[in-house]
Amino acid sequence: MEEDVEDEVPEIKAAHFEESMKFARRSVSDADIRKYQAFAQTLQQSRGFRSEFRLSETSGAAAGAGGSDPFAASAGASDDDDLYN
Repeated sequence: MEEDVEDEVPEIKAAHFEESMKFARRSVSDADIRKYQAFAQTLQQSRGFRSEFRLSETSGAAAGAGGSDPFAASAGASDDDDLYN
């Protein structure tokens, strides 16, 4: 049933997307955007999220030497249980 028909658009490119966006209409009102932003902010605050995520000030070497590594204390506790050494 399939005939050898050449594909008119073998791949979708940025130019195709830009052309289609010329005719797109906005579907969300300013009021809806403000409601969403207020909801997102409330959710972030209630969960304790911050937009300025940073790792701790200690370096990886300091953490490995018993700094804030929760597994450092038990790492040398029993060499009999260590499967890799």
